[in-house]
Amino acid sequence: MKRTLLILTLALCALCLQARTPRLSYGLEWGYTGSFLRHCDYSFICSEGYRIVEHEDQWRYFSNGSVLANVGLDLTRSVNLSVYSGLLGVWARRWMVPVELRARYCPAGLHSDGLVCHAGAALNFPTKTLKETCFRVHAGAGYRLAVYRDISVDLLLSIQYTTDHDLIKDPDTGSWVPHSSIEFNNASYLALNISAAINF
Repeated sequence: MKRTLLILTLALCALCLQARTPRLSYGLEWGYTGSFLRHCDYSFICSEGYRIVEHEDQWRYFSNGSVLANVGLDLTRSVNLSVYSGLLGVWARRWMVPVELRARYCPAGLHSDGLVCHAGAALNFPTKTLKETCFRVHAGAGYRLAVYRDISVDLLLSIQYTTDHDLIKDPDTGSWVPHSSIEFNNASYLALNISAAINF
C-alpha cells in the first residue's frame, strides 16, 4: 500500500511539473450503481458468551444511485485531477459520503470529443448505517462530448470495490453487538456504475 501511494505521488508530481498553466475545473455527476456481490467476514462474542464467526458471499443485486460534485485542475491538455464528494449507495440501506481523488485521461484532449479513462480512490465517511470510515476504489472508461468551449459531457462505465464495517445483530437478543465484543468486522461490495457528468 505504501509503495502504491509513493508511486502515485511521484506520478502526480511529474504531471504537475509538466503542466505549464493548470486550469481550474468543476462539475457534477449523476450515476446508477448496480451492486451484485457482497462479501463479509466477522467474528464476535454473543450475549451468551460463545464466539460466532461468519464468512459469507452474497450474490444479490441492489440498485443504488449517486450524486457527486467535483473541483479540480486540468494538469495537462489531456489529464485532469479532481476531488469529488456527495452521496452514493452501495447496498441495501448502505449510503456513504465519499471524499474522492480521481484522475481523468482524455487522449484526444480534455476539450475534444473522444475516449475518457478514469480511476479514483475515496474515503467514505459514516452515515446512519456506518460506524467507521471505509475505503473505495474504482476504474472505468467512457466517451466525452465537447459541447461548447470548456463545457463537456461524459458518459461513463466503471467497476467499483467498496469496503464497509457492518452493523451486527446478536442472534440471541436481536440487539446490536457492542464494539468491545467484536474481534473483526469487514464487508466489501463489487458493483458496476453507469454515470453521466457535466464538466465546466
